[in-house]
Amino acid sequence: MGPLLVLILLFVVMYAAMIRPQQRRAREHQALIAAVEVGDEVMTTAGIFGTVTAVEGDVISIEITPGVVMRVARAAIGRRLTQELEEFEAGESFDDVDDAVGESVADEAAPPNGEASTTPPAPPLPPAGAPPVIPPTPGAPPTPPGTGPATPGPGPGSTEPG
Repeated sequence: MGPLLVLILLFVVMYAAMIRPQQRRAREHQALIAAVEVGDEVMTTAGIFGTVTAVEGDVISIEITPGVVMRVARAAIGRRLTQELEEFEAGESFDDVDDAVGESVADEAAPPNGEASTTPPAPPLPPAGAPPVIPPTPGAPPTPPGTGPATPGPGPGSTEPG
């Protein structure tokens, strides 16, 4: 009687851990591919993104770029991006996320007990297109203005002027 009980218990554990979740995923995928309609943005199981242009039974036409239409099996649809976007829009907005991130960064940057910060402010960035500023090495003699580090030439044996 003991081995039979262990066998039944093993089957129940396997069903709960493996078979039931797989059945749930299969039902969700069936509902997903049944809900696909023209105009939806989808991603195939191969990772190709596109917009559904036609649904013909088990074949779906997907426009992956203007003028390029690909036909795939209905079962090859992995995700419906239009549905995910609608769910996101129903939830919180980008502004809410930015506010939450800004508050957490401000909390981390504020010194404790309202004390003044001992770290110096970051130096300003050079204007776009300006050559990069290389800070001097501690203990090295200062370089006179107008003489930067030498740029390497083409190398020995080259016929090009350096």
